[in-house]
Amino acid sequence: MIPPTRPEAAPHAPPGDPVSDSDATLRDMLRRAGAIAMDRYGHARVRQKADGSLVTGADRAAEAVLSRGLRAAWPHDALVGEEGAQADGDRPGAARWVIDPIDGTSAFVEGLAHWGPTVARIEAGRVRLGAVWLPRLAEYYFFEEGRGAFFNGAAMPPLSDLPVGRQQVAYTPSRMHQVVQLSWPGKARNLGGHAAHLALVAGGAGQVALIGPGWSTWDTAAGLALIGAVGGVARRLPDGAPLQIDRDAGAPFVAGTAAAVAHLLRPDALRSLR
Repeated sequence: MIPPTRPEAAPHAPPGDPVSDSDATLRDMLRRAGAIAMDRYGHARVRQKADGSLVTGADRAAEAVLSRGLRAAWPHDALVGEEGAQADGDRPGAARWVIDPIDGTSAFVEGLAHWGPTVARIEAGRVRLGAVWLPRLAEYYFFEEGRGAFFNGAAMPPLSDLPVGRQQVAYTPSRMHQVVQLSWPGKARNLGGHAAHLALVAGGAGQVALIGPGWSTWDTAAGLALIGAVGGVARRLPDGAPLQIDRDAGAPFVAGTAAAVAHLLRPDALRSLR
């Protein structure tokens, strides 16, 4: 593989103004985590984990920044990170943070753009805060319960629930073609990690994201909160039950506009190849 060209002027800071103190705090943490990844973009050391996924030194260094920052800002909360960060809350049932220091590590290694840190605060089974930062693109998504969803500091509009058609986009897992045949009249794309796909759908750059089995809460929590805040829905596969972030962790699901989700829940939409 040819190493990606390192950009001369990487966008290390999220654009737009914070909408709350929590937003300002998360922006700073994700900016610093993203800057660590950008500084190693194109020459990070890579190894394969036991589950076959990739990890780099940038993942571990970015997670250390995020875990320290979250513990300082929310000292009573628990936290868990993809690369091993862990801390207990100060009481049973305390809110917990989930951390993915680089969601889309494969995209990061391959020189693609849709990757970055994402965090979410979950309490009583609900996402209360969440953020996704894509440093190569200078795209920052933020959710806060009671305030809504924001893209680069601006409120995100409700999703347009158009009928499914040829120009609409579905984001799919990278290896879906090996296990499932997709019936979708529009375009199917894979750009990076789960968080990026869900954030893109929330922002209207696609109608639905299909997430395969095996995901962890840190992959999806912020993105699901964004979709819910703009009027989208998330349904578990194959039964179509409303997705619950903790109960259904790891179960395949679809999330996006109601029309697009309904289309993919049809019996003929996803046919197993095995």
